[in-house]
Amino acid sequence: MTTEFARDTRSRLWAPLSIAAYVTWFAITVSVVPAAALARGDVGVWLGVGALVGMLTLFVLQAAHVIDHSRQRRLSIAALIGQGVLLLAAQHLLGAAGVVVLLIIVSAQLFTMLSVSWAIAVLVGLNAGVLALWRLRGFELDELVLSILPLLGFQAFAALTAMYAERSERGREALADMNAELQATQRLLEESTRSEERLRLSRELHDVAGHKLTALKLHLRALARTPSFADNEPLAISLQLADELLADIRAVVGELRQHDGIDLGEALHALARPLPGVSITLLGREYARVATVAQAETLLRVAQEGLTNALRHGQSTRITLRVEQVQGAVRLSVEDDGRGRLPIHEGNGLRGMRERLAAFGGALSIEACSPKGLAFRAELPQAIPA
Repeated sequence: MTTEFARDTRSRLWAPLSIAAYVTWFAITVSVVPAAALARGDVGVWLGVGALVGMLTLFVLQAAHVIDHSRQRRLSIAALIGQGVLLLAAQHLLGAAGVVVLLIIVSAQLFTMLSVSWAIAVLVGLNAGVLALWRLRGFELDELVLSILPLLGFQAFAALTAMYAERSERGREALADMNAELQATQRLLEESTRSEERLRLSRELHDVAGHKLTALKLHLRALARTPSFADNEPLAISLQLADELLADIRAVVGELRQHDGIDLGEALHALARPLPGVSITLLGREYARVATVAQAETLLRVAQEGLTNALRHGQSTRITLRVEQVQGAVRLSVEDDGRGRLPIHEGNGLRGMRERLAAFGGALSIEACSPKGLAFRAELPQAIPA
């Protein structure tokens, strides 16, 4: 979990857009900070540099998801606005117009975290602050307009680039979800085919080969009771071979029937795929066996809905998918460490889970996990022992 989280953090910190932000920040900082004033200890310049470093620090914290927008929305928005305010402070303290170019970094984040209307409102406020600072420094109105227009163009370009990158990422995630569902469904279909074939073979062996061997034994025994064959060694060997062959067929049929039903292990394994920043553990897959394809599909959809709730609504980082057999029923649990709390509002997804389970006499319960998170437990009767 730690290694996976660290890898995911590094990938965020060194994503192409993050690298572009670092390069832009460095180039602007080097160009606007007067080295001579810095060397002689000018307080205003040092404070301006501190404001720029503070802005970069907040950006890094958000890029690494230390301040996670999906879980800490208010704090994340405050940190984002704080970046803009620190840039205005640096502009005021350093007196260099180039500082406000860094607003393109803020604008790129705004349009991925807020709605378009709110992002525009915040950006208008920050640019109004820039205009006010420039006006205080004696810029004329026509100079202000000519200076702010290129800046607005850069901000719009950065915002659109970030928005399309965000949409592309969401599209990849949706495609990965669909791929996992397709793989799980494929595993279920393959297991259904294998189960039907095992059942067909066991019936053929029992009903055809078994019955004919039994008839053969009866005829051999009847022949052995004939006085002329009483001590016939080949006949005795034939009887022994018929007994052994019938015992072998019964053993094979018994072995095949032990695996009657649908094994959900492979399908659940495909569904519990690894995700960036999220650890999903599957336990007890050897117990994931039910009687029919319909029951298997029900449990698979319940697992899928439970994972979706844990990821999207609970914002979990650790999820356990657990399968158990209790008193002739199979129990499927999805346990997470997210922010979900009882009682919860049940939407169409949870109602659908309850309806699917109720159709087979099953039930769904939702419990609180310790120290945090929720556990969705689905029980379905008539499970076939593994």
